[in-house]
Amino acid sequence: MEKQTFTTSLHSVCSTDEMRPIMMCVHFKNGFAYASDGYMLIKQSLEYHSIIGAEHLEDKSIHKDNYEAIMKFEIAECDDNGIACKDTDGRVAYFEFFDRKGEEIPDHEKILAKSGITQVGFIGIRPKFLSKLAKAMHCPSGAFRLQFQGIDKAIIVDTPEIPDQIGIIMPALINDTLF
Repeated sequence: MEKQTFTTSLHSVCSTDEMRPIMMCVHFKNGFAYASDGYMLIKQSLEYHSIIGAEHLEDKSIHKDNYEAIMKFEIAECDDNGIACKDTDGRVAYFEFFDRKGEEIPDHEKILAKSGITQVGFIGIRPKFLSKLAKAMHCPSGAFRLQFQGIDKAIIVDTPEIPDQIGIIMPALINDTLF
């Protein structure tokens, strides 16, 4: 039996900052899942997941810890209030959607809007961010493509064979400067 649940580790890209609880969630909008910690962002089509009833995810959020727990089950089925899970050992669990307390899902599309590619002589990148993206993005070829938009702009990360997925990494300060 093939698992019917979330298939990529988007939770690993979410923030761990308890002062920003909205950033500790995977968000769902327009058929996509979004995860960000403020330094990295992934947009991924829900087509790459086999969760049942994915249409119930629209405009919902789930805490990263619950997302990770759901991945461990064999079957996950969404309804209007949360996700019911079960596995072949008879374990069952229900995970309610995150209560955003009226807070809107961050405007990830605004962040992902490309501002144009410019030539860059050098740029700082944190390897741990690339490693997290490698674990969270669907990447059959094992290779990423990076687009540099400028020394102080987000670095676009994608895999050409997966059209409905994109990530970004913010450049890293080295010796307190981008220059």
